[in-house]
Amino acid sequence: MQGIASLLPQPYYGQVEALWAELETNFGLKGVCVTPYPHFTWQIAPAYDLKQIRSLLEDIANRTAPFEISTTGLGLFSGKAPVLYIPLVKTPALAQLHRQIWEALLPASQEPSPYYSPEQWVPHITLACIDLTPESTGAVVSRLAARSFDWQMRVDNLFFVTVSTEGESSQPIKVTLRG
Repeated sequence: MQGIASLLPQPYYGQVEALWAELETNFGLKGVCVTPYPHFTWQIAPAYDLKQIRSLLEDIANRTAPFEISTTGLGLFSGKAPVLYIPLVKTPALAQLHRQIWEALLPASQEPSPYYSPEQWVPHITLACIDLTPESTGAVVSRLAARSFDWQMRVDNLFFVTVSTEGESSQPIKVTLRG
């Protein structure tokens, strides 16, 4: 799987790493480590045209100034393989940038996930996935429920990464927003 995301800035990058470590220590959850960089995702697909991706990301970065985002609370994508996450507040500006990224990268993507389409996208920071189960979800949520996840952070980058379910990842391509 490949994707376009934004790395979190410090101190939130470190806080998410600490949460991942805590969930691994206390619940054995390490599925989130498939993508070992604290981030939120703009788009994913099985493959992208690697010859185009850097120039497309550079073009978006040249037109986009760094911006502020907020997070709040905890969220859960339910199902047989639940996903626990910190939701980003989906402001009109964030949604507009997502649409620009989505449309710019469509020609270079092979079957992008519809869950990341502008109509369905739920921006989030994943805390637990893959090995989180319906049976373990309650205990995990109970451990984190009293904590505040009302964060304010500056987004200043886009990055492209390839990951596998075995936890292998390629060296990401990272561009800095400068518009």
